[in-house]
Amino acid sequence: MTLRRKLVAIQVTLVAIGLLGSTIISYQVFRRSQYNQIDAEARSAAPALANILVNGRTFTGGSFPGPPSDADGDGGASPAQGGGAGQGALGSLPRDSFAELRSADGKLLESFSDPLCDTHASCAIPALPATLAPVHNPSGTTSTVGATSGSATFRVLVIPVNNPGAAAGDLLVVAVPLGGTTGQLHKLLIVDLLVAAGVLIALSAGALLIIRRGLHPLERMAGTARVIAKGDLSRRVSPADDRTEVGQLGLALNTMLSGIEVAFAEREATEHRLRQFLADASHELRTPLTSIRGYAELWRLGAVSSDEDLTLAMHRIEEQAARMGVMVEELLLLARLDQTRPAERQPVDLAVVAAEACADVGAARRTHPLSLDAPIPVPVVGDASHLHQAVTNLLTNATRYTPMGTPIEVRATIEGGTAVLTVRDHGPGLSPEGLLHAFDRFWQADPARHQGGAGLGLAIVAAVAAGHGGAATVANAPDGGAVFSIRIPIPAPPAAVTASSPTMESAGAKH
Repeated sequence: MTLRRKLVAIQVTLVAIGLLGSTIISYQVFRRSQYNQIDAEARSAAPALANILVNGRTFTGGSFPGPPSDADGDGGASPAQGGGAGQGALGSLPRDSFAELRSADGKLLESFSDPLCDTHASCAIPALPATLAPVHNPSGTTSTVGATSGSATFRVLVIPVNNPGAAAGDLLVVAVPLGGTTGQLHKLLIVDLLVAAGVLIALSAGALLIIRRGLHPLERMAGTARVIAKGDLSRRVSPADDRTEVGQLGLALNTMLSGIEVAFAEREATEHRLRQFLADASHELRTPLTSIRGYAELWRLGAVSSDEDLTLAMHRIEEQAARMGVMVEELLLLARLDQTRPAERQPVDLAVVAAEACADVGAARRTHPLSLDAPIPVPVVGDASHLHQAVTNLLTNATRYTPMGTPIEVRATIEGGTAVLTVRDHGPGLSPEGLLHAFDRFWQADPARHQGGAGLGLAIVAAVAAGHGGAATVANAPDGGAVFSIRIPIPAPPAAVTASSPTMESAGAKH
């Protein structure tokens, strides 16, 4: 069953239950009201009936109010009226009513009924019990009984008789036919059922129309989802707002689709960079391997005869092998940094690490003046070798992509409970694309004229910073050049610093 049909069925069922309950309640309330009215009429007529039956024990026959009968051309008057109990005293009891006077032992003393019942035998006779229980309530007791034959019902009042001349324990029994009341109840029930049926039909049609319109946005969402499932991740569902539940669903789906689209785009970009890296790595590895194989073949063919030629060949072989080793080491380092197993941590002074990295890079690359500003210890908890590798990569990147003689400034300090290490150059800075992808793996600003790298150095920096609970950032300085920063939270309380090498001189030392 579709959702639309389920909602309509549930709504119609609930309304039907409500209508049925209201019909039963209204029927019972009206029935009780009618019975109470009949009981009140019987009680009001009881004194007159008792007077007739007690004072005229030998009298048979009589007449209840109602239309004149054929037997009584005078409007149903009876000799009983002359006994002091006028017809008006009987109230509004309908014809075909029945009254009896019984003694305390249950013996029938006198009865009073409509003469038509005697002449035409058209009246139902109430099926009264042979004996009656004593009644101590002055207002009497009421009950409903059937007829001796047929389906007629009577409302019966049994009340004590206190009239002069009545024996102790005499009881008056008044039986009022319920034919008219039953007919009214049946009419009320039929009207209620017809109204309920009409309401249910109208409600079903209206609910079907309203629910169809209400679910139409969901149908549109389903159609859009099928298009998206075929690969068009740029499509979005509507409505998408927070005013309705359907709009909130659309907003959540669009947010999810945006995330999926970004994830797929990032995956495609990563795969593209990976393919580009594999091509670059293959080229980079092929070049030194070709050189090594060439010098080895020269030696095998005897072309390397002199000591000078042999020394040159061995130097080139060693140089190319070292170049291959650096690339392999970078890949292995990234693989280790990607492992979920936590690395060993120990107290490290980031200022000392920066000093050591400046010393190493300054000795290897004397083309760029380096300066270090580290006035105070900067204690962190981490891996000293990984931090050294990250700072070295930043310095190497700065010397590789800036003109010769460009100053490079290194600073290690504490800012708001965070250890901050910055490397700034005074070169041309980075392009907007470079600022966005600087720390991406395998990405190079200008692959056509790179300096032999594979686009892994800054990726290693970002991985080391993330592994220490921090982050690596890059920005262009207002007066030119690029500023790379590593921010690492400092534990509280600060850990003791272990100096594994001689400390640097005062702030601003030159290398």
